[in-house]
Amino acid sequence: MNAIAAYAIYGLTLESNVALDGLPPSPAVRAADITLVAGRTPPWADAPRRAGTVRYRTPPAQSQPDDNLVVHEAAEGFLFRYADGTEFHVAADGRNVWANWIPPLTVADMATYLVGPVMGFAQRLRGVLCLHASAVVVNGAAVALCGPSEAGKSTTAGAFASAGYEVLSDDLTALRDDGASISALPAYGHLRVWTESERILLGTAGALPRLTPSWDKRALELRDRGWKFRDTPVRLGAVVFLADRNADGRSPSVSPIAPAEAFVAMAANSYANYLLDGAMRAVEFRAIERLVQGSRLLRAVPHADPRRIGELVERIVAAVSP
Repeated sequence: MNAIAAYAIYGLTLESNVALDGLPPSPAVRAADITLVAGRTPPWADAPRRAGTVRYRTPPAQSQPDDNLVVHEAAEGFLFRYADGTEFHVAADGRNVWANWIPPLTVADMATYLVGPVMGFAQRLRGVLCLHASAVVVNGAAVALCGPSEAGKSTTAGAFASAGYEVLSDDLTALRDDGASISALPAYGHLRVWTESERILLGTAGALPRLTPSWDKRALELRDRGWKFRDTPVRLGAVVFLADRNADGRSPSVSPIAPAEAFVAMAANSYANYLLDGAMRAVEFRAIERLVQGSRLLRAVPHADPRRIGELVERIVAAVSP
C-alpha cells in the first residue's frame, strides 16, 4: 500500500491510501496501528463468503430488503457487507482494513462506516473496550455520556462544548486501561448531528454541511464555533447513562446508580457488542468490572423541553465535581 496520510484517532495511528477529511492528522511518525487500503481487497477476499459463517445479520425488523448489514466470518478475517454496496474486509487481528464502495457513494460515505462500526470492531478485536458514548472533559477528568442511538449523546456533548468544556469524542469512546487508571481516548474534532440537534445547539436548521452528499447528518466543527476539542487522552472520572427525556418537575435530574445496574447498562451500551463472540465478551466483562469499580456512575434524565439542556449540563457538572 502507498500510504498518503496518517491520522490520530481513538489513541491509534490510522494509515490510509486515501485522504479522510475531518480526521486529525497523526502528530508524529510512528508505526501504523491500523492500515486502511481503499479500492482493493485482500488475498483472502472470498474466504468469509466461502466459509458460510454469518457472524451477524441485521434483525429483520430493522433490515432493508437486502439486509442493512451482514458480517461474514472466516479464519483470515471478516467481511462487512452493507446494503448500499459498501464492503470492508477486516483482518482477524484488527490491524488491516480494506474498503470498497459503489458510485455514486464517495470516500466520505465509506468513512462514516469506517470511523464507527468498522474501527469500533477492529478495536474490540484488539481487546479495547469501547462505549456507545460521547465524552467531554470536566475538572480535568473525562465524563462519558452513554446511551443507545438517539439518546442525545452528541447533543449533550454539544451543550457541554457551548458551555466551555472540551469535547473528547462523539458516539464512540474508546478506553485504555494501563493498570493504574482508565483513560478515554480522543476521536475527531467535530460532532455528528441531525438537524434537530443543530436547531437545539445553534438555532439553525440545515445550515451545517452534510457529512456526505447522501446522508442528512451534519458536521458541527467544534473549533469553527470557538468550542474546544481535546486531542490527548484523559483519565475517565464518570460514566453518565442518559435516560429517556421526561417532562415532570424533577427533570433534568442526575442521580447515582448502583454498580450492578451500571454493569448491565454498560454491557448493553458497549460499542459493536452485537459482534462479540464468547471469548471477546469475557474480556469485555472483565474490563467493565474494572470500569465500574473505578468510576463515578450516574443516571441523567433530560427534560423533554430541549431549551433546558443547559440545566442538564449544570447538574451533571455538579454531580461529577469533587
